[in-house]
Amino acid sequence: MDATETQELANLFKALGEFNRLSLVNELCQCDTPQNAMCLCECCNVDASVVSRHLKVLVEEGVVRFEKKGREKTFSLNKKELAETLRRLADKVEGKS
Repeated sequence: MDATETQELANLFKALGEFNRLSLVNELCQCDTPQNAMCLCECCNVDASVVSRHLKVLVEEGVVRFEKKGREKTFSLNKKELAETLRRLADKVEGKS
C-alpha cells in the first residue's frame, strides 16, 4: 500500500470514526432505496442541518452518493466500492496480498 492509498484509508476511517456518521452508514446499509436527509434524522436523533453536514463528509469520501431531483437530494450507500475498499484492507491484515 503506497502513501496515497494509506491517506485515502485514513480519510475514510476519519469519516467513519464519528458516531453520527457511522449511524448514518448503518441506517443506509438497511435501506433498499435512496433516502432523503429528513428520513435519516431519526437514526441519529439530530436535526437536519447536522445530518446534512455529516452526509456531506460521507459524500466527499465516496461512502455515500446522492441524486438530486428538483430541490430534493436522496442519499444511498456506495456499497460496492466501500465493501471493496474494506475488503482490500482485510486481505492485507490477513496477509492475502
